[in-house]
Amino acid sequence: MRSRFYAPAPWSKTDEFTLSPDTFHHAITVLRMRVGDVCDLFDGMGHCASAELTQIEKKSAQARWLSKPTLQIDNESPLNITLAQCLSSADKMDWTIEKAVELGVRHIVPVFSARSQVKLSPERIIKKMEHWQRIIIAASAQSERNVLPTLAQPTPLPQWLGTVKHLSDYKIVLHPDAALPTTLSTLPKPTSTQAIQILIGPESGLDAREVELALHANFKATLLGTRILRTETAGLATISALQALWGDF
Repeated sequence: MRSRFYAPAPWSKTDEFTLSPDTFHHAITVLRMRVGDVCDLFDGMGHCASAELTQIEKKSAQARWLSKPTLQIDNESPLNITLAQCLSSADKMDWTIEKAVELGVRHIVPVFSARSQVKLSPERIIKKMEHWQRIIIAASAQSERNVLPTLAQPTPLPQWLGTVKHLSDYKIVLHPDAALPTTLSTLPKPTSTQAIQILIGPESGLDAREVELALHANFKATLLGTRILRTETAGLATISALQALWGDF
């Protein structure tokens, strides 16, 4: 498989251009690419083009375009899915974000909940956002997505629920203890223009008040079978099931 690298727009309009420091590090230092090797670049907004390495120096490299940028979004899921994931421990959160991107999610919202074991200072939030963005870029490159999913600022759960309360989106909250929960297979199909919001609690689950707020915001309490899934599994299983039911699986 040809190597793919994220290169934010605007792109150089000249035939030859200099690789960005990040692309240089990945292509030359990590992958040991050589003059004449070909790679694909994507801008995160749907455009992709091929380029050939023409010159490599100690701290920089030159390449030339082999094709004009084209809009390539055929591999984007037809489902507009937002994953609101309550913060979990570092490795679990990283894994959830990476796999959600591979599964086709379009928006990721890290959420603070009452039982979240992870507490982030403003300084750590900035570092975490940068770290998660790198994961999103790498997962998009690996899965051949040309559109980067958006990453929202970590938000308290009640605040986020307030922003989506009046939206006519298709809203799902996984909560096995809620009254009259249903399963995905029994839910009606969303309309072709309806976005999907998925809310996943932390390791210890959502508390009673948070569940009440979610239901008041028109979220449907939903089960995935008879088993209780971990927080890092629940969202990914839900996305996979939705893709199989109504998406492109």
